[in-house]
Amino acid sequence: MHGFSCFNQIAQKSSPIDPRSGFNSINKTFHSLRPPLDLPEEDTPLSAAEYAFSLRLKSPLPHDSVALINLITGHRIFYSEFTTRTKSLAAYLQKVTKLSKNDTAFILSPNSLQIPILYFSLLSLGVIISPANSPESEISNQVKISKPVIAFATSSTVHKLPTLEHQPILTDSPEFESMMVSSEYEFEQR
Repeated sequence: MHGFSCFNQIAQKSSPIDPRSGFNSINKTFHSLRPPLDLPEEDTPLSAAEYAFSLRLKSPLPHDSVALINLITGHRIFYSEFTTRTKSLAAYLQKVTKLSKNDTAFILSPNSLQIPILYFSLLSLGVIISPANSPESEISNQVKISKPVIAFATSSTVHKLPTLEHQPILTDSPEFESMMVSSEYEFEQR
C-alpha cells in the first residue's frame, strides 16, 4: 500500500490539475473535485428526468423530504408531490398537446415552483427546451432559431411571444395547476 501511496503523490505533483481547486493550468479549465458519476451507457434509452428519478430512488432521504421551496411565500413541494406532478404534466402534454421526442418547447417564464416540474415533464418526453430570459427584441429571433411547437409563459410574459402551432400555456394559470394534478391521463414511456 505504501508503494501505491508514493506513486499517487508523485502523480498528483506532476498533474496539471490543482487538487484544491480542480484548475488545469495547461488548458485553463476546471475539473470537478467530486468522484465521477456512474452514468448509464450512451445508447441506454433513458431520459434525463428518468435518470434523475432513478437517483432519487437510491437516495437515503425520506420520500417526504422537501424538493422545492418558494423563499418568498414559504410554499414547499415535497419529492413525492414533485414526482406525481411531473408525471401528471408529462402525461397531459403527451396525450393532449401531442408533444413528443425532439419537439421543441419555448419557455418564457420567471423562476417559480412550476418551472422545475415543467422541465422534468418535458425532459421525460424527450422534448428539447429553449428557455428565454431575453429582451422582447431578441425573443422573436430565438423563436425563429429554435422553431418551437409550443410555448410556456406567464400572464405577464405571454404578450412577448409570436404565434406558434399551439396556444401558449400559462404556467401561472389554474389550468396549468390542473394539468399537474390530473390523473386522467397515463404517461407512456417511449
